[in-house]
Amino acid sequence: MKLSRRSILLASCLALSGLAALAATPAVPPASAPDAAAAPAKPTIFVCGDSTSKYSGSETAKSDPQGWGTPIAQYFDSDKVKVNNVGHAGTSSLTYYQGDWPKVQAQIKKGDFILIVFGINDGGRQTPNGIGDEVTNGPAGPQTHTYGWYMAKMATDTIEKGGKPIFLTVTTRNIWTNSNPPVKYKDGTPTGPLPADYDPKLDKIERGTGEGRYGEWTKQVGQKIHVPVFDLTNACADEYEKLGRETVNKFYQDHNHTHTAGAEAVAKCIASGLKSFKDSPFVPLLSDKGKELPAANPKYIFDNIALVPPADGAKQ
Repeated sequence: MKLSRRSILLASCLALSGLAALAATPAVPPASAPDAAAAPAKPTIFVCGDSTSKYSGSETAKSDPQGWGTPIAQYFDSDKVKVNNVGHAGTSSLTYYQGDWPKVQAQIKKGDFILIVFGINDGGRQTPNGIGDEVTNGPAGPQTHTYGWYMAKMATDTIEKGGKPIFLTVTTRNIWTNSNPPVKYKDGTPTGPLPADYDPKLDKIERGTGEGRYGEWTKQVGQKIHVPVFDLTNACADEYEKLGRETVNKFYQDHNHTHTAGAEAVAKCIASGLKSFKDSPFVPLLSDKGKELPAANPKYIFDNIALVPPADGAKQ
């Protein structure tokens, strides 16, 4: 069939128009296979404790009073690790395990860190003393376990999820004594005139609730199930006694709860402790501010196991 000159010109115009449209359409890259080397999600540091770690549910960086679980974030690089303060005021090891722990446990992924510290609200009608596996039917309810059992259970639950638990001994409280000469305080404030021969260097701060038993139980559980322990109680107490009662008293609202300056002092102490464990995995996660901190005295560190698994074939 013979085409007219008009038909040929029309066909040419249509062809050129189609080519132009194709040229204007962005090229679609071929579908690629999933990237097997995709970077893993950055780890999370969960802070599990009572009001000394999180004073209230609405706590922010500017709140006061404040728990140490908020300012500790400044010692870590937010591009490398997330700090999630899941503390809950008023909880003991028992009530935290029953109420908050299931929600926290569900969030734990491989490579996360869980800081566990309880003891201030334990004892009495809350949690039976000790670290044994026995159960009781008492004021705290049927089938109630010991303080050490709940601490160990949260740690082993963490390990099963691929996380790394770290115990901290009970947070130091603002309760002072001075026996030479005898001085009476309400928390850190004298209840009357100080004696003429009063020596502030002899002021002593409480070292753990329950006459220090909770700190010792925490260390015993850590040794028993091979979980690292930082002796926060004595690390803080030693530093507080260097600073002096009057300075430390300004850190606290009462005998338990810290103002912002106090929370920062405790957070600084804990960050120093975390970087002091053998082959500590926290060191690569520190911010510039965290890197500037000195490592804690080894006497406060109980490794129990290495936080980082040995390389294949390496001796443990």
